[in-house]
Amino acid sequence: MERVFRLKTRSRAILSENNHGRVIPIPASAIVTLIGGDIDEDAFVKIRYGSKVLLMFSEELRSCGELWGKVA
Repeated sequence: MERVFRLKTRSRAILSENNHGRVIPIPASAIVTLIGGDIDEDAFVKIRYGSKVLLMFSEELRSCGELWGKVA
């Protein structure tokens, strides 16, 4: 089950393409979906923001995001 978060503050995530990472800003109030990783155990988790799959620090999602719900 995927968890959906609303970001309370502006955040950042990493887009990995062709073995290169690029920092992607994510605005406050954006909705992101946690699609991989354990937010309490892993350093990074995989999120979906719009049509992009990104990596985000778990700590940043815990501190900047508020749980909005779950999707199957």
